[in-house]
Amino acid sequence: PLFTNLDHPKTPTMRKLLLALLLTTTLSAQERVLFIGNSYTAANSLPTMVATLASSANQSLICSQQTLGGATFYQHAQSNATYTKLASQSWDYVVLQAQSQEPSFPFGQFQWQTLPYAIELVDSIRSLAPCAQPVFFRTWGRENGDQANCAVFPPLCTYEGMDSMLHRHYSLMADTTDAYLSPVGSVWKHIRDTDSTINLYTSDGSHPSLAGTYAAACTFFTMITRMDPNSITDDQNLNPGVAAAIRQAAKDVVFDSLAVWGVGAYDTQAGFTATMSNDTLTYTDTSVFADSVYYDFGDGNFSSTPNGIYAYGQDDFFTVTQYAYRCGKVDTTSILIQSMVIFAIDEDVQAHIDLRKLDQFWPADLHSLTLYTLDGRRLWSADPGNIPPLPHNTNSLVILEATWRNGERTRQRCFTNQW
Repeated sequence: PLFTNLDHPKTPTMRKLLLALLLTTTLSAQERVLFIGNSYTAANSLPTMVATLASSANQSLICSQQTLGGATFYQHAQSNATYTKLASQSWDYVVLQAQSQEPSFPFGQFQWQTLPYAIELVDSIRSLAPCAQPVFFRTWGRENGDQANCAVFPPLCTYEGMDSMLHRHYSLMADTTDAYLSPVGSVWKHIRDTDSTINLYTSDGSHPSLAGTYAAACTFFTMITRMDPNSITDDQNLNPGVAAAIRQAAKDVVFDSLAVWGVGAYDTQAGFTATMSNDTLTYTDTSVFADSVYYDFGDGNFSSTPNGIYAYGQDDFFTVTQYAYRCGKVDTTSILIQSMVIFAIDEDVQAHIDLRKLDQFWPADLHSLTLYTLDGRRLWSADPGNIPPLPHNTNSLVILEATWRNGERTRQRCFTNQW
């Protein structure tokens, strides 16, 4: 193997997680972010800087870290401290950063040395912090490539070659696990390509300078808040022009292409289909990434049954709204439907009403009148205080429903050519 100081077997035994926490979450103005990694994450206190930059943009992030110098995904996957930290809070995001070289190695080595433990860590996140979105911290190629391994794997001989391998394998880890990809290395590359005066590295050509960490922090700020990084007002003691150039690079690479990095792809999305048969609604849940759904039928009635049938019993237009919930967050969608009641005509000829004379004579014991088509569509309604003009339709049979002050209802047939 190229990377020889990994203390684990080639065929890993996947850790079985026995602990599962049922977390009750509520809406909060603060988002909680856990960074799991090594010295690249710890350098210049990246998690603290992310929170500080967010505060300067009037956003509240609580950032914490579980780091160990040189730690690989394997080491974190075997660490009780990592699992304890995962279970300690209801995290909104958990960031995973591998040892700086391991994702750049040939695919075969990456496949047995790194990928299984990336998957194991994401599985652990979903078991111990089920409301957290995993995020892979796509790091950067070393300033002059990985010279220690250049002879045995030529792509590592240059920055460009190493950076390309990192991007390829971090993207694969994110795609395999439905995680976000935080493209810090891509932001670094953009800066290197557009402004060579900005030094992103310390003297070892590997770890981030203050500017390098600032670029990483701007990237994470943009991923988590989904805001333009130009809203950040804290330069972190960098030259203002340098800080502004870094923020713009994060906007160009990250903010302008959030969907490319998976942002929003796993959000809860409300969705349902609805079909009407006369006055009966049949609805089917099509929401995604939702733990539960709730329906408001628009007539004062509600249901938490995902799929079902609901009868209105009255003729009208109604807005049906679905609320889809997950981890204290909600998404909504609405559909406008029309209920059309089919009447069985129970005609009372003794209660004949002459619609043409209502303005002059409204029966004292009559509460209201409604005209319906035979399929239940309401055409017209009136009460003593509001008698609109009668509809002018072609000669057709309609139903007049009278509601009396004693609560009774009567119906009679009439033709529209009678007025």
